[in-house]
Amino acid sequence: MYIEKDKFVAVFSEMTDENARPSLPLWNELPDLELYMDQVISFISKYFDTPSSEKIITPSMVNNYVKLGTIPAPVRKKYSKEHLAYLFMVCTLKQTLDMATIQKIIPVGLNAPQIEYIYNSFVKNQGKAYGYVTENVLNVALPIFENEGENQDRLNDLLLQVASAANIFKLLTEKLADCHKTEKE
Repeated sequence: MYIEKDKFVAVFSEMTDENARPSLPLWNELPDLELYMDQVISFISKYFDTPSSEKIITPSMVNNYVKLGTIPAPVRKKYSKEHLAYLFMVCTLKQTLDMATIQKIIPVGLNAPQIEYIYNSFVKNQGKAYGYVTENVLNVALPIFENEGENQDRLNDLLLQVASAANIFKLLTEKLADCHKTEKE
């Protein structure tokens, strides 16, 4: 496979740019007012950078999450701060994990202080993980980028290492989620 070094470097530059780093709002930044479905979709969508053809969240998805018991049901078709917290976590995690694993990590039925704690912890740890991953990948990538010319084998190896690491993190998360015990158990 052929990788364009300039594009590869540009992607890594973007990933390390503090201003481009994805971040979710903390609990106290979520609206206190209850929202209708279209407001929820609009609010959550603006925090995710996805290709225009891909929707991170749709009304059908939200309805399915409620049916699956992944998020609590709305109250009189309105969604609270708690719903938004669940939806932000689900929308983030579903990019990698299946719903069964997500439900183990963030079970439904928590009270507001528990949800607030888990959600704020999720947001903070997402930022830490992003920094950890980009720093470690850059340690491997920089020598390749600084090397004159295009060394396709090393660029391919880097791409495959990142893909393999993503798979390993996914598998580890699934195994760790199996260790998770809810208070109900």
